[in-house]
Amino acid sequence: MAVSKRLQAIVSLIEGHCLADIGCDHGYVIMEALQQKRIQKAYACDVAPGPLDNAKRNIHLHHLEEQVTCLLMDGMKELPSDVDSIVIAGMGASLMIHILEQGKSHIKKGMHFYFCPHKDASLLREYVSKQGFRIEQECVVEEDGHFYPIMKLVYTNTPYFLTQSEILYGVSCRKDATYSSFLQKEQEKWRQIVAHMPKDKRTEANQRLQILENMRRQS
Repeated sequence: MAVSKRLQAIVSLIEGHCLADIGCDHGYVIMEALQQKRIQKAYACDVAPGPLDNAKRNIHLHHLEEQVTCLLMDGMKELPSDVDSIVIAGMGASLMIHILEQGKSHIKKGMHFYFCPHKDASLLREYVSKQGFRIEQECVVEEDGHFYPIMKLVYTNTPYFLTQSEILYGVSCRKDATYSSFLQKEQEKWRQIVAHMPKDKRTEANQRLQILENMRRQS
């Protein structure tokens, strides 16, 4: 089974007994996590019948029916009580926040979460810090020319403060070559933005560049 770098990175962070993949698509994360013995059982969840049927076929093909239950479910609204780990990936931060808000009653202390937002990662970091999801680890994966942040969190129900650099560019992020390339690309992007702005409008953009300069020195 061919699994993308992004999904491999998500699986490498997973720990727990029972995993729910919200928006499971083909079910690859669950199958890989089971094959690596990172979990014992799982729920493949999706709001749409088509993706769930794809997951069912793959689960049957890999003879995992006894360990995986497929659920046609909107977000986390009907999350089974034995779930202790949750993956939400393949969507933007705004939708992920909506899913978390709708599923609040099912979230328990000590529950682990694995997020991979396609956009607006800073919005997600700001939300989870205020809601008591502690970011334990992050990494960045490059795939098809795009950089994806991947986050491992645990729910503590204790809000905490993030610095502006953490909100924008990650918390406890793995400082590897990919992360350095990501920061470099961001720096180049913001230099271009500043170059095309009127001088009296550059304050915020220059602050962003200073954050990036500091982070590149640290990485």
